[in-house]
Amino acid sequence: MLDDLRLFVEVSRRGSFAKAAEDLGIGAPTLSKRMLALEDKLGYPLLLRSARGLTLTNHGQAVVDEMADPLLALHAKSETLSTLEAKTFHLLCPQNLIIDPLYDALQSFQSQHPDIQLHVEPANSVALLSQKRFDLAIRVGELEDSSVYQKRLGKIAVRAVVATEIATTQTLFLPFKASQLPATDEWRALLAQFSHVSYVGDITLVRKLVGSANGAGVLPMTEIAALAAQSQTTFSYIGDCQFIRSIYALWPNQRTPPTYTRDLIELLQMRCQELDYLQGAVITL
Repeated sequence: MLDDLRLFVEVSRRGSFAKAAEDLGIGAPTLSKRMLALEDKLGYPLLLRSARGLTLTNHGQAVVDEMADPLLALHAKSETLSTLEAKTFHLLCPQNLIIDPLYDALQSFQSQHPDIQLHVEPANSVALLSQKRFDLAIRVGELEDSSVYQKRLGKIAVRAVVATEIATTQTLFLPFKASQLPATDEWRALLAQFSHVSYVGDITLVRKLVGSANGAGVLPMTEIAALAAQSQTTFSYIGDCQFIRSIYALWPNQRTPPTYTRDLIELLQMRCQELDYLQGAVITL
């Protein structure tokens, strides 16, 4: 009914179905029928129709006096909804990626959109996607969630590494569950070299344990790059075992991402292309 009331206001301002129909892009017969239907709903006539044109009834004038300004203002406001952008942006991203290799992309995004209120939550659990509000999520590893749209940004090689000074250690730290490791003879043989295999549910913590020579660790190149850059210790790979984990951007609701989401995806992809180890390359130690 609100839309029909607005149309009535537009007709009353022009005094003609033909003129109102032309300005509004509606057929004159359709407009006339909608006005008759509106009058039927209200239970009283709004317009007097004659050969000389349209005249407001007393009820019609009362409706215009009471409703014209708020209806036209509401319509003008609603016209902006198609271009409305939210002022908050929720990002889910693994902590080890967003505080180091992908930080520059996040900083550039904030600089481009200083009016955006960023909400960043370090997380990599796919299960959280159904429980968290997000505009964009960065995930590493193969995905099975078909309820969101995704774009692959890059890939990360994973290898076992150890401080050279303790190359014969019997301790191995794993940031991945057994189901996330390749089920190959090579990886089984590598794990069999260690009498103590510990699961540590944080990649950065495994990197710190390896960096302080507490044992060997299975790490992605993002963490091995940080080891090589931040430590005075020398490191070496254990064997040739390797697997690749893909980096994905995920977003909800619509195939084409909204403007802010698209902007951040482009910045993240550019950053991934700048770093060889985010394109599957193995760092030389």
